[in-house]
Amino acid sequence: MDRPKLYWKTVPKSSMVIFLLGVFFLFTIIGFAVDVMQLGSQPVPRLVVSVLLNGLFAVGYAISGVVLRKGWWKGMVPLFLLQMLVSGLLPNVMPTLPQPVELGATALTHTQQRLIFSATAIIVAMVLGYVCFLYVSITEGRRYFRAFAEIELATEIHRTLVPTIDTTIGAFEFYGRSLPSGEVGGDLIDVFQDERGWIAYVADVSGHGVAPGVVMGMVKSAARMRLSSADKSTGLLERLNSVLYSVTRPEIFVTFAYLASDGERLQCAYSLAGHPAILHSRAASREFSEVACSNLPLAMFDKQTFASGSVDSGPGDLFLVLTDGILEVEDQKGEEFGLEGVKKIVLEHAGESNKAIFDSLVEAARHHGRAMDDQSLLLVRRTVKAV
Repeated sequence: MDRPKLYWKTVPKSSMVIFLLGVFFLFTIIGFAVDVMQLGSQPVPRLVVSVLLNGLFAVGYAISGVVLRKGWWKGMVPLFLLQMLVSGLLPNVMPTLPQPVELGATALTHTQQRLIFSATAIIVAMVLGYVCFLYVSITEGRRYFRAFAEIELATEIHRTLVPTIDTTIGAFEFYGRSLPSGEVGGDLIDVFQDERGWIAYVADVSGHGVAPGVVMGMVKSAARMRLSSADKSTGLLERLNSVLYSVTRPEIFVTFAYLASDGERLQCAYSLAGHPAILHSRAASREFSEVACSNLPLAMFDKQTFASGSVDSGPGDLFLVLTDGILEVEDQKGEEFGLEGVKKIVLEHAGESNKAIFDSLVEAARHHGRAMDDQSLLLVRRTVKAV
């Protein structure tokens, strides 16, 4: 759902009603202004109907614009034609009474009082419309800035939970960043190390905004707690699935992928849960393989089991653990950047640093099309031969 439409769905009914009242009062001025131009000659019933119709049609235009947005014309054009029709018929239904060629003192007094009334009504309508708009502006402004402050706080928490990774552990170099599509992202990248080795993982929470960001924080907390108290990867996905399934809404799920090493062997354990394949670039042959497991995402079903495997690494080999926010970037023809786009950039920049490859991939994806989802990428490169 786009942001403007989401905003109007969250506006309190009281603010919406007062906003529409402001529109109504503002456009009733047209009816009184026409009466002034006609020197108060139209019948009072016609004046009343004209004033009400101008205000009500304006409210209809406002509602059409809010509800239909890009399709505003579907509501506004029929309303405009109807307004023109009614305005054209109104003088025939309520015709102006014949006016004397010369006005006497009584008629002049009546005309003056009528013009004063219409002018006063214009002022009153302007003031009422202004007050309504001012009330809505202040009320919604306060609500917006409260929400803005909360989003800023959530953004700062996201930066703390998902910092840039740039480190070396033994024979492996790590570099990764998460680029949210909005103020708060739902992607997670992390590298955990202790005396037993390391594990690098990437997670992607479904959806956008603050709610996935909160779940992302839960994923990191649960993963870190598990990794601090057990073997690197043994039962990790099962434990995360059990925790997330019990605390998330049914429509939320999490994809997850990890690589792990005990620090002695250069063979890496891996597993994936509904996540895009880990791309393995072999330095010796300049060929690619896709490391994957046919597991479902986390938090979809209770008591899931997850398959895992292991993969050898040679000197200079590069692993790319990424989210679908990079792969699913589409160009104007609807073609995705995809793994082929990633492979092309990796080959072109194979001799460069992990950071340079990351920057080149993000830039290439940006040139390919507009990012519609969080983009996260973790690069793991083996730098030396096994001893």
